[in-house]
Amino acid sequence: MIKKLNYKKIGVFVGCTLVAVIAITMFVSSLVKTSNLKKTTEYKLEKIGYTENEINVIKDKLNEGQINDILNSEYNIDLTKFLNEKYFIYANLTRYLNYYSEHKDLNVSNVVAIVNVGADSQWYNNVKNTDVSKGELMLVNKFNGLNEGYEPEDLREISATYAYSGNYISESIYDDLTEMLDAAKDAGYTLVVSQGYRSYKDQLDAYKDIENYSSMREADARAARAGHSEYQTGLSMLIEPYNKIIEDVSNNAEHIWLLANAHRYGFILRYPAGTENITGFASEEWRFRYVGREAASTIKSENITFDEYYAYYINK
Repeated sequence: MIKKLNYKKIGVFVGCTLVAVIAITMFVSSLVKTSNLKKTTEYKLEKIGYTENEINVIKDKLNEGQINDILNSEYNIDLTKFLNEKYFIYANLTRYLNYYSEHKDLNVSNVVAIVNVGADSQWYNNVKNTDVSKGELMLVNKFNGLNEGYEPEDLREISATYAYSGNYISESIYDDLTEMLDAAKDAGYTLVVSQGYRSYKDQLDAYKDIENYSSMREADARAARAGHSEYQTGLSMLIEPYNKIIEDVSNNAEHIWLLANAHRYGFILRYPAGTENITGFASEEWRFRYVGREAASTIKSENITFDEYYAYYINK
C-alpha cells in the first residue's frame, strides 16, 4: 500500500529549512560585515576616541601612512585643530602638540608658526648652515648662519643718489632697489639706504661693542651674532627718509608708502612688530629684505614673516 505524501509536513519542513538557511546567511553576512567594519579606518579611529567630525578631518588632511601613525597613537583632543591650520606641516605634528600642551596661552596658529620656524628651541640652538644656493631666498636667522668667509660675489656700491656713501648691496637686486626708490621719489618721498652689506667681521664688532658695554643678553636683544645677520647676504638693508628724524613711524608717510608698495619690487619689511617670537629679533620699521617679487607678494598678502614663508613654501 502506497502512503500518501504529507504535503503539509513537507511544506513545514521546507519552510523551516528556508528560514534556517536565511537566518544562517544573515548571521554569516553580519559577521562578515562586522569583520569588514572593524578593518575600516573610520572604525579604528572611532575606537581610539575620535568623533565623526574629527575622523572626516583626519581622512581629508592626511595620507594613508600618516593615518596609520595616528592609529598607533593615543587619542589627542588637539590633533584636528592643527590639521585645519593653513601652514600645518605633518613632520612637525608631535612638536606642535608638545609645545601647545605647555603653552595653552597661545593659539594654535601661533604654535604652528613658532614650531615651523624652529623657535620652540632656544635661540642659536640647532644651528644649520644657510643654504646659499637658494640665492635671493636664502634664510639667515638665529637658526641658520653664514660662515666667516661668506661674501656675495657681486657686491656693488650704491649710488649716492640712492644711499649714504659707503653702502653696498648685491648687484642682482640693484635695479629693483633703484626702481623702488625712484617710484617713491615720484610719489613725493625721498628714501635712501642707510645701511647695506655688512661683513662677518663688521657684525662681530657691532655685537661685541654692545656685549662689552652691557651683556650678552642685551647684545642678543639688539643685534645678531656674527654669521646670523642678513646684512651679510647683501640682500638686507635699512631704507629710511633722507635727512629726516621720524618720531611717529606708524603715521609716517614714507613708511606707509613702503609698506604698501615694497612688495611690488621684491622687498619685504623683515622684522614687523609683534613677530619677535617668530623672527627672534626686535621689530625694525625701516629694515627691508629682498626676496623677489613673487615671494614678496605672497608674504604681503598672507601677512607672514619670511621665516614662516621659508619653512612652509621652500623648506617644507
